[in-house]
Amino acid sequence: MFTPLCVSLQCDTTLRKLVYHGPNFATAQDRLKLMKKCITITGTIVSASRESDGGYHIRVRVDPQFKNLLNGKNNIGQKGFLVVEPMCAKKPTQQDTVDEGVCNGFKQALFKASMRDNHVSVTGDYVQDMEHGWREIHPVTSITVAP
Repeated sequence: MFTPLCVSLQCDTTLRKLVYHGPNFATAQDRLKLMKKCITITGTIVSASRESDGGYHIRVRVDPQFKNLLNGKNNIGQKGFLVVEPMCAKKPTQQDTVDEGVCNGFKQALFKASMRDNHVSVTGDYVQDMEHGWREIHPVTSITVAP
């Protein structure tokens, strides 16, 4: 199912402890079901918006070899894009995230507005968001503009 994913050995596994779980889930692992540890995908960033949890919600039009990462919720709720969520880019205002303190003393500056409409390489854990049902890369270890 995961071929031809490029498995990367460069994930920062300490980021997993910074994923908030919110009021509806006992743990972050309950909220984000791990599908595959540390993958690298490529595609084009089509949109990015700040989230109240301090991160970004980025939509990536994946390259054809990664289309198998999308499920029905990606196709409907995310307009056919893979979600990529770098965390703690800004101070969170969402109360459950503030209460959990996951961004305390941590800031991740992976995404830059200039990356929109660019072909990028994204590395991180491939998960299913159990609250929304779509698939995403979260946490993200790196986003780089790809050739």
